[in-house]
Amino acid sequence: MRNNDSITLTEKLRNKINIYRENKPSAFIFILVIVSNLAAVMLSSLLLLFLPENKGRGFGEMMRFAFTLMVNPSGRYQYSDYPVSLIITTVVVLLGMISLTGGTVGYITSIIMNIIEKSSSSRRNLKLDKHIVILNYNHKVPALIYDYCFDDISSTYIVILADKEKSFIEKQIDDVFSIYGKKKKLFNIIVRNGNPLSKLELDKISLNTAKTVIIMSPEEDGATDRSASYNAQSFAISKLFMFISSYLKKYDASCSPNLIVETPNSDIEKIISEYHDESDASGHQTVELVNYNELLGKIFAIVTMMPSLNDALLHMISFEGVEFYIEDIPDGISVSEDIRRQKSAVPIIDKGGKRVYLAEDENAAGQIKDGAGSGSAVPEIKPFKPVVNIDKSKIVIVGSNSKLKYILESLACFKKEFEGTDLDVILMDTEENREQLEKCCSDPAYSVLFEGEGSGAVVIKDILEPLADLDPHILDNTNSVLFLSDENCEDGHIDEKPLLFWSRLNNCKVKNGTENAQSWECIVEVLDMQNKDIIESRDRDQVILSEKFLSCLYAQLGKDPKRLEFIRDMVTYENDSSSVNKNNELLNDCSVIAVGVGMFFKNYEGPLDFASKRELISGVFEATDHRYLPVGCVKNGVHYLFARTNGSNDDLDTAVLLPKNDDEKLVIRENRLKLDPKDEIIVVKM
Repeated sequence: MRNNDSITLTEKLRNKINIYRENKPSAFIFILVIVSNLAAVMLSSLLLLFLPENKGRGFGEMMRFAFTLMVNPSGRYQYSDYPVSLIITTVVVLLGMISLTGGTVGYITSIIMNIIEKSSSSRRNLKLDKHIVILNYNHKVPALIYDYCFDDISSTYIVILADKEKSFIEKQIDDVFSIYGKKKKLFNIIVRNGNPLSKLELDKISLNTAKTVIIMSPEEDGATDRSASYNAQSFAISKLFMFISSYLKKYDASCSPNLIVETPNSDIEKIISEYHDESDASGHQTVELVNYNELLGKIFAIVTMMPSLNDALLHMISFEGVEFYIEDIPDGISVSEDIRRQKSAVPIIDKGGKRVYLAEDENAAGQIKDGAGSGSAVPEIKPFKPVVNIDKSKIVIVGSNSKLKYILESLACFKKEFEGTDLDVILMDTEENREQLEKCCSDPAYSVLFEGEGSGAVVIKDILEPLADLDPHILDNTNSVLFLSDENCEDGHIDEKPLLFWSRLNNCKVKNGTENAQSWECIVEVLDMQNKDIIESRDRDQVILSEKFLSCLYAQLGKDPKRLEFIRDMVTYENDSSSVNKNNELLNDCSVIAVGVGMFFKNYEGPLDFASKRELISGVFEATDHRYLPVGCVKNGVHYLFARTNGSNDDLDTAVLLPKNDDEKLVIRENRLKLDPKDEIIVVKM
C-alpha cells in the first residue's frame, strides 16, 4: 500500500510545474522564451565584461551594452580597436539574432505550436507523485472534483483518464461549479482523453506513483435503458480492475496505489474480491469496493426513519464542514480521557488499532487544548438509559429501484436492534412494478416490516392520473414518505417519475383536506441536482442527492481509503448481512442515529442545560456506560455538529453552535448549551 506521508516540497514543486505545463502550454513556453533571453543577455554581459577596454566597469553597465548590441548591432561603440573585441561583439550580436530577431521568432513559434498540439493530443508523459487518478468518467465525477474545493487544494492533484472528449469533461466540471454558485477554485486537474485499458496511457499519467486510483463505472452514451446497461457496465468494471491489478504487479508492491472500485451490485463485488484475494499474494495492495446501491440504500433507510440526518450525514461525509479522520491512538489515553483533552475534535471510537475523530480538518484532529494534561475535569451526570425510537410507526416508499432491497433490509435490522420499535412499511408503485413489490412483501427477510394493518403493497394504475381513488387515511401516522428515482428511463426523463409521484401525492393530500394534519416529511431522491430547488420549495420536504453522497464519499476515499470501513459501519445496523465477515464475526462497531431530545432523555433526571459542548458529550458518554456519544444536535430544523469550528472561540469548551454553511443568522452564541425537548440529538451508538 502506498504510504500517506505528506508530500515533500520537491514533489509539490515538480507536480506544480507539470500541471502548469500541461494545462497552460503556451504560457509555459512564453516563460521559457523570456528566461532564455535573460540568460542570453547575462551570458553576453559576462563576455563583454572581459574586454580590455571595459576594465573597471560594472556588470550592470555591461548588461545595458549587451542588450543594446543585441537589439541594435550597428551601435558597436569603440570595440573594433582590439581583435578580441570584434570577436566577442560578433558573438553577442549572433546571440541577439538567435534569441530576438524576427527570423528566429518564426522558428520558435513553430516549436511552440508543435508543443501545444502535442499537449492537446495527450502525448506528453506526466511526472507526478502522490496524485489521485480517476479512470472512466460518469456524472458523479464533477461533484467529486467540487468537493475537493473544501479540502487542502494546494496539495490535491487529480488526473482524469477517460474515453471522453477533454472539452466535454471540463465543461461538465465547470457546470457543477456554476450550479453551486462558486467560481472554479481547484486548478490542479489534468483531463486526458484516452483508453484506461492502454498500458501506454497508464504510463503517461504516472499511475504507479499515484496515491489512489478510483475506478468509476463507465457511462454509456445514448443509453435508453439504464438497467439494461448494468451487465455491460459490470463487465467493463471487472475487466478494468483486473487490467490495473496486472499492470501494477511489475512495480514495487509496497508502494502500490490504493484502489477504489465502484461496483453496481454484489455479484461484481464478489468477482472482484475473489480475483483480488487470489492475485494479491503479498497483501500489500489496498482495494476498497463500493457497492453504491447497497451503501445508498442504507443511507436512505436511516434518512427515512430520521429525516434530520439527511444533511448531517452529508455534512460528515463531505469535505465541506467536518469529516472523519483516522489517527494513531495516543499512548495510554482512552476515548473518555481524549474527549476531555481535545480542543475541537470529537473522538469517536478505536477501530483497527486507530482512533476515529470527527474534526474540522486534519490539523484539528488530535489537537490538544492548552493546559489539558491528561484531561480536564468535566461535571458528571447521573447514569440513565436512553430511549431510542421513531416518532411515527409508518413509512411509505414510493417507487422502486436497485436500492429498495437494501433499504428494507436496513429497516428490518433497525426494528430488530431497537426492541419495541413499532415500524410498518407501505410500498407504492405503478402496475409495471407490481411483481417486484409483491416479492419484497413476501420475502421472509423483510416480513417483520409488513405485519401491521395497512402495510404491504399498493399499486397505482397510472402516475399521470390524479390519485383521487387513493385511501385518504393511507398516510395516517406516517413518519415519512420516500420517493425513489427510476433507473429505467431515458436520459431526457431523469427524475420524472419521483417528481410526478411527489406532485400527485401532494395534490391528493390537499384535495382530501389533510394538509393541516400533515406531520410527515417527504424525502425525494433525485439524480439531477438542478431539480433540488423544486422539491425544497416546501418547508417539510427534503431532497436526497444520491450522486452527491457518492461523489463526496469518493473524494474522501481518494485521500484515505480506510474511511470507507468506518463510514459503512456507521450506516449499518446489527443483524445486517454486511455486518458480519466470512467468519461470522461482527464488523460494525457503531451506528449514527438522531432522536428527539425529549425521548432520548426520557429517563434522565436533571435539567437539559450544559455549560459547554464538552460537558454534554462527556457527560452522556459516561452516563450511558460508553454506549452513546453525542456528536451534534438539530435545532429549528438546522443541524449542528459539535466538531464544527471557525476560530478559537467556538471549541468544545463553549456552547457556540455553527451550521455547515457559515450562515451568521443560524449561528447560536449562548453562554450555555440548552436542549429543548423538541430538539433532536445526533449520537453515535456503540
